[in-house]
Amino acid sequence: MLRSLAVARSLRPLPTACVRRGLRHAHTTPGTSSVPDLNWDEFFRLRQQRRLWERLGALPCAMLGLCGGAAVFATLPVDPQQTFMGLDPLLLFGGCSLFSGALGFVIGPSVGRRWYRIISKDVAQALDKKEAEFFKHVKANRSDPSLSSASNPL
Repeated sequence: MLRSLAVARSLRPLPTACVRRGLRHAHTTPGTSSVPDLNWDEFFRLRQQRRLWERLGALPCAMLGLCGGAAVFATLPVDPQQTFMGLDPLLLFGGCSLFSGALGFVIGPSVGRRWYRIISKDVAQALDKKEAEFFKHVKANRSDPSLSSASNPL
């Protein structure tokens, strides 16, 4: 009796919300993809959101690089009588600290993209699929650069 109830419960039809969302279940065929298709409006909205995460990821990475560089170069011994490649050591250490902050700012978008992929795992794969389709479309419709000239650039 209990076994037949368990079988009957497992054979109930799926709720319409699960069917509409395209959720993948254990009984789906292996050939079907679990990646939902995005329309173009949603693709560009998600792409804009990802770029925002990339830009916002650059700020803490830049601050971390600047503070880390300043901490490293502040602990180095400074002899004001001795120059390094003709530069004052304080000026050189300050420039190196700024350079490490700039390096953090350059690395930051990669970190922001990784954060976005961790936070929104469900749409990242669909976004990658649609982005590949988008770049294929751009490549197919690109103008011919051999028709370009100095007076009429592309």
